[in-house]
Amino acid sequence: MGELMKEVKNNNKFRKINLKDYGVIIGFIVLCTIISISTPAFLTQKNILNLLRQSSIIGIISAGMTFVIISGNFDISVGAVAALSGAISMKFLSMSYPLPIALICSIIAGAIIGAINGFFVAKINIPSLIATMGMVTIVRGIILFLTGGYPISQNIPAFSAIGNGYFMKLPIPIIIFFIIVIISYIALTKTKFGRHVYSVGGNPEASRLNGVNVDLCKIKVFIINGVLAALAGIVLAARLNTATPVAGEGYDMDAIASVVIGGTSVTGGEGSVLKTVIGVLFMSVINNSFNLLGVNIYFQYIFKGLIILSAVGFDAYSRKKLSSN
Repeated sequence: MGELMKEVKNNNKFRKINLKDYGVIIGFIVLCTIISISTPAFLTQKNILNLLRQSSIIGIISAGMTFVIISGNFDISVGAVAALSGAISMKFLSMSYPLPIALICSIIAGAIIGAINGFFVAKINIPSLIATMGMVTIVRGIILFLTGGYPISQNIPAFSAIGNGYFMKLPIPIIIFFIIVIISYIALTKTKFGRHVYSVGGNPEASRLNGVNVDLCKIKVFIINGVLAALAGIVLAARLNTATPVAGEGYDMDAIASVVIGGTSVTGGEGSVLKTVIGVLFMSVINNSFNLLGVNIYFQYIFKGLIILSAVGFDAYSRKKLSSN
């Protein structure tokens, strides 16, 4: 009888988790339906492609943020890293360096910053929010040094194609985003490293006792996040043909919101990069619809904040209810 009751409880938990998972998708479909009725321009091919192109930059960053949050951490330096990456690319191109050199140096910069963040979090035990907050200030200072406080603009067709080009009628940024999502999904679900990320986020001490190098795992997820933030910065700079010192501001909150809305637990150990895509599209649809409806930007920020609080609150409530059962 006891075993039967235990199985019933497990099944109830399974159903609740499923409801939580599908709730994001259902909410996204309902939102799109309402907006398409109220704003006919929403479903036009031009608007949808524009929406997906806009989603790609935050989407690339959010893919990296998924790794970090699943591991039980946060990274609010991604917007600054994206801005630095764009500035490095433009700076090198303005100095007539070959495009591959400019891109590689930008990616390496993101990897180094990610490694430093990971080192402070894993080895020095600084909380990830504090460590990455300090990194934001450092990186923004480096950007001002590189740019002199002014935008750097270059119109180089090969570089511009990364942000504005098409391949088989699809915008290249969207293709890059989809490729990153596929690679991230495989890394998290089909590799030993992915299993370690979930394990470390769920219970770092138990993971350490089971032979997982917890510190190295944390450093790796921050490196991945830094590299993807740098890649997003390259796409952004290529799309605008300009790198500015203030680029990427607010991207960290958009990425965190997208990941959390997608169902990744803020306490770590649970999440999916595929559901992060839904979260990214959810946020992009809201931004796009607000722009189409002419809603003031200030109200957009308020609404985003409410969404983040609601998603985090729902996650905390769900976990509390499951643990009480």
